[in-house]
Amino acid sequence: MRKLLALPEPPDAVFAASDMSALGAIRAVRELGRRVPDDVAIVGYDDILFASLSTPTLTTVRQDKDKLGELACGALIELVEGRASSLPQRVLPVELIVRESCGGVAGVEDTFEIGLDAVLARESG
Repeated sequence: MRKLLALPEPPDAVFAASDMSALGAIRAVRELGRRVPDDVAIVGYDDILFASLSTPTLTTVRQDKDKLGELACGALIELVEGRASSLPQRVLPVELIVRESCGGVAGVEDTFEIGLDAVLARESG
């Protein structure tokens, strides 16, 4: 994060691969005397508990971890039992949880469902 912010044209938004990375990015931004989201917006992925407890609250992408685990276990069992020759590719819907770290209103949480159907509908329309 420090290297990104040291660029001649630093980013005004960062999407982190996990909420923990995003929370670390928020800390780095603050340590450099910059503000989230005024100077740089930050979005994480996972919607861990700390995402809603941080200051500012973290905008994140929520995934259905239970469904992910269920599908992964089922696929692994099929593979081990010889009912499948490779692991299937699955696309699970996710939700964008808009909070303060991207400029959302304090105390207000907006949710946007994002899934393959929504993406395909946008592309065809």
